[in-house]
Amino acid sequence: MDVLTPDRILTIAGFLGVLVLAWAVIRHKRAPLSARLASIRQLELTETLNLGGDSRALLLKAEGQTVLVVMGRRSGTALTLLPRTEGTAA
Repeated sequence: MDVLTPDRILTIAGFLGVLVLAWAVIRHKRAPLSARLASIRQLELTETLNLGGDSRALLLKAEGQTVLVVMGRRSGTALTLLPRTEGTAA
């Protein structure tokens, strides 16, 4: 019983060819794809800060609102909706 028969070799070569073709198309269209994905993004991580131990503070923008998230492994997670400043356009 042969492990490498001609039909298996052709199947593997065809599959690798399709993968290389898909990689080349994605690489060629990278800028338009990333611009399209960025335009529909509704959640943006603005800043992150380690508070020590296992606690961390995150500043997120979600649908025009700024949200402060403080979380830790053993403690709970706290969400605080920050008020909009007058100089900030929403």
